[in-house]
Amino acid sequence: MGIGILQAEQLRHDRGGHLAHAVIVDARPRDQYLQGHIPGAIWMGWESWCGPAPRRGGPALARSGYWGVLERASGEDYGHRLGSHGLCDDRPIVVYGDGPRTRGREGRVAWMLLYLGASDVYLLDGGWSNWLAQRGEVQVGTESPTHRHFTVRFRPERRRTLRSLRARFRTGTLPVLIDARSRAEFDGEIQDYVPRGGHLVGACLVPFADLFEPDNRYVAREQYLKMLPHEARQASNLVAYCEVGVRAALLAMLHEAYTGQVVSVYDGSIMQWAHERDLPMSNALSEPSVL
Repeated sequence: MGIGILQAEQLRHDRGGHLAHAVIVDARPRDQYLQGHIPGAIWMGWESWCGPAPRRGGPALARSGYWGVLERASGEDYGHRLGSHGLCDDRPIVVYGDGPRTRGREGRVAWMLLYLGASDVYLLDGGWSNWLAQRGEVQVGTESPTHRHFTVRFRPERRRTLRSLRARFRTGTLPVLIDARSRAEFDGEIQDYVPRGGHLVGACLVPFADLFEPDNRYVAREQYLKMLPHEARQASNLVAYCEVGVRAALLAMLHEAYTGQVVSVYDGSIMQWAHERDLPMSNALSEPSVL
């Protein structure tokens, strides 16, 4: 099935129907989960599923959440870990965050699950704050999930690697790239610990913050389609990226839910690309540059 958008009311009232056996995943930071979560929800942090950062990145990249490339693991290893979280590939999975405050964490977890073979995944519209606004029940503490069986079936069309994008760059056949960061990051005005500011050559911008309404709900389909640049609306091959592949994953999930089109996610994103000396970047003030 892929990805869907679920309303809090549906989750509250449909637990005897299609969602009767759904697994609920809280993708917020763990301290927020411990303070209160949807009853029965298990916690999953996207950071713990990433591989080690390269040593040349220095101590900053060694910190959790500063490197977004998925770890290299076998399907058997992934399946065992997912099963130990209580996840099953043939049950519905509902993932939630807390709007723009959690910066796309729910999208990253949902994308990873779909990439690894989950078939029926939902994002909870409005996340935790909307759940509370709808007077949803709250549970405090941790869950001890029942170990289940998760059969991993990698979906390579959902992911782009540095290797594949470098090859496409060298042949001048890059897909249409969507940058999900802010305008200031896109233009290179904000660089932080990224070795080079700016964006991938030829990329268009769809800011992550624009994906939300003031009440934390996702923008409606019609509004989303209006904000898409022309080249993204026309393309059959789209790749989303951001800083470490989190905001981009949420954009990819919304795009698929609203259009049916799968958007590949470059999980290495700017953080990985900018460390490669042979790959150029563009910004608002200069021509494409390399290190």
